[in-house]
Amino acid sequence: MQGVGSSLSNGSQSASRCPSVAFTEQNQVTTLPVQQLTADVAAVRGNVHAESGFQMKMYAHGFTPEELVVQVDGGCLMVTGQRQLEGCDPDGSGFRVAQKVHQQMSLPPDLDPAAMTCCLTPSGQLCVRGQCRVPPSPEAQTGPASRLRSRGSKKGSKLA
Repeated sequence: MQGVGSSLSNGSQSASRCPSVAFTEQNQVTTLPVQQLTADVAAVRGNVHAESGFQMKMYAHGFTPEELVVQVDGGCLMVTGQRQLEGCDPDGSGFRVAQKVHQQMSLPPDLDPAAMTCCLTPSGQLCVRGQCRVPPSPEAQTGPASRLRSRGSKKGSKLA
């Protein structure tokens, strides 16, 4: 088995190296639960369009949901996992195999962390999805005062 990246064996997390983490959000770390799926559903294989949300997939074959930690730290997604297998060969000699995974990436700035989900398929595909916040409508941004001003600037209107 091949290890990718690194994580600490005592379960503690290293400081975020994600450049987009906002200073105001750096203490808000959210751990997402990893849901184990019973089948490889087509929804996991599908793509999410950039305008509707975010999706990240990674290969985590052999890991259980309990061995994976998926965290959102400000504007950064971090996935870490560690597992060890021990056993005996037919000739009686023992072996130990350690496997680690680590992936870190920046999240879109308008992503809603409360709407993120994480699932693991039987084939080992870890899928993290999130929806972007709906931007306010142009009317909500300008407010009713702008509409009143625009009506008052029409020709023939009287200003007091």
